[in-house]
Amino acid sequence: MRFENPTRGGRLARLVQALLLVQALLIGAALALAGGTPASAQEVLTNESVVGMVKAGLPESVIIQKIRSASRKFDTSTDGLIKLKRAGVPDKVIEAMVSELSVPPTAAASTADPAIAYAGTGGEKKLSPTHGVKEISAAPFVGSRQEVVLPSARAEYRITDKEPVFTTPQPAQQWILARLKPGKQDRNLPMSKNDGWGWGGATFRDGVDPKYAVKLVAEPGQQGLTKLRPEQPLAPGEYGFIAVTRGQPNMVEVFDFGVD
Repeated sequence: MRFENPTRGGRLARLVQALLLVQALLIGAALALAGGTPASAQEVLTNESVVGMVKAGLPESVIIQKIRSASRKFDTSTDGLIKLKRAGVPDKVIEAMVSELSVPPTAAASTADPAIAYAGTGGEKKLSPTHGVKEISAAPFVGSRQEVVLPSARAEYRITDKEPVFTTPQPAQQWILARLKPGKQDRNLPMSKNDGWGWGGATFRDGVDPKYAVKLVAEPGQQGLTKLRPEQPLAPGEYGFIAVTRGQPNMVEVFDFGVD
């Protein structure tokens, strides 16, 4: 017959109880931490926050995106701006702080949904996107040609204004205005063209062909909107805006319009 050591069994039971107690305490602490910080708590950027990001070596683009997406409480007084400059804050970051101060964070966060409207004398008309198909043709020693083909030879929305003004909740750098190349039954958005290449291969780049890009002038509008207008009067023809999302132009979605 085998007898268990009562002392050993008691120690084992007490050890198990202690482990269960520690586990319960850890679970309780985790729940307390999870519920201790309100879900609605949100970071508020200040001048000191921006200076800290600059001194940490963060890229300008990252700091500007942070400014546009977070809640802000900046000091943009003359003294505040001088202190920012002396602290080494880049000019573009300071410009973003000043321009975005009056824009609610919700409006800044809407950059994920590009929208642009023609501000005519009769009111604003929101442009609708037209979806095209990207075509790439290439051959050795000849080069490559890339373009987006849009259905129909003319845009449905037409204006006669040669110096139109457009409004958008997005910053100016997120839009490209391009002149569309007319086809027999369609319109083409030319992309960057590559020169002749050999059997070693080629490099393809997305983007509007610079020859078809229209220079824009931007200025702040009401209610945090951005106003865009062509630098020179537009000639009659077909045009379209291309939105730049996360640094990449969405070439197959064109907010098109025609000038008669």
